[in-house]
Amino acid sequence: MTDDQDTELGSMDVMNKTREIFKGGTHFVNAFVTSPICCPSRSSILTGMYAHNHNVLTNNVNCSSLSWRRGPEKRNFARYVAEAGYQTGYFGKYLNAYDGSYIPYGWHRWAGLIRNSRFYNYVLRHNTFYKKHQNNYENDYFTNVITDHAISFFKNSKARKPDRPIMMVVSHSAPHGPEDGAPQYQDHFPNATAPRTPNWNFTSPDKHWIVRVTPPMTQQKSDFSDMLQRKRLQTLLSVDDNIQRIWDMLKETGYDRDTYIFFSSDHGYHLGQYGLVKGKSMPYESDIRVPFFVRGPGIPTDSKMHEMVLNIDLAPTFLDIAGVRPPKTMDGTSIMRLFRRSRPGKSEKARRRRKDTQPWRDTFLIERG
Repeated sequence: MTDDQDTELGSMDVMNKTREIFKGGTHFVNAFVTSPICCPSRSSILTGMYAHNHNVLTNNVNCSSLSWRRGPEKRNFARYVAEAGYQTGYFGKYLNAYDGSYIPYGWHRWAGLIRNSRFYNYVLRHNTFYKKHQNNYENDYFTNVITDHAISFFKNSKARKPDRPIMMVVSHSAPHGPEDGAPQYQDHFPNATAPRTPNWNFTSPDKHWIVRVTPPMTQQKSDFSDMLQRKRLQTLLSVDDNIQRIWDMLKETGYDRDTYIFFSSDHGYHLGQYGLVKGKSMPYESDIRVPFFVRGPGIPTDSKMHEMVLNIDLAPTFLDIAGVRPPKTMDGTSIMRLFRRSRPGKSEKARRRRKDTQPWRDTFLIERG
């Protein structure tokens, strides 16, 4: 998972290795989030719930609070797959207000970032200790460090219990601020600019109030958006490298054909759309549309699907793969239904039993506290 990654501004275009890997799977071209802001969306990914049900409404209100910990967090997908026998691991950014005082329920191996996205000078909470990272690229660059931990976890788990299934999350800071690209990539994309979409620096009288009252950007603000686009793309090149590292590890260990791999982001981003210099949390395509790729057993290769999938679908999908019935608290639905529905050779009775023939959604709710 990435943080703040757009699709409308073309950031996937620079992730050549990732796109090549997912040619072996399916690209959902209509993937959205239900709350285009970090902590509410991440809470929805973990629980499969809309924000009005898990009550994480902003990056401050109920984000990693006691109420969250005592209620929705205990019903996150890790709990259910762990109870089904999976070895679980989480590596990277968790929730914006996570303070490192506890290990969230359901995770066997934990290396969670304390507080918000960073690339250097951060603290990781491990299972039994804290690790302070400084500003040395070789030892501390966040994108590389969490991938190192994930690969080590996978190899060690399989070495100890090769038949035990694994569920792990690798949650990157990129391309979220402070947008620190790796040293070898800091000169890339010198001519890149924020894409001049039709709504770029456009004051629209028919949108909600903040857009109606936002004046056109000055040249200084426009230049800033362009600079930010370059820096965001630079950070994603390291994510691209590390996704390739994980894929190579799966091939080397012989688990590439037995593993489902999902790639997505917690929400999108805008850079100058409707004159808004940078950010998210708006109910428009730039902010709510996200990358969403999957490959694995039974997933069509080099395929595109146009059904509307959401961040709240991830948790029930993971449970479906693990053979666990999703609890009624989950608002999302497993995307595996879509693959089973199109798979030949299934009897009508079996389809009816799994409810795979029910109509797929054509509507969803966007909300923000």
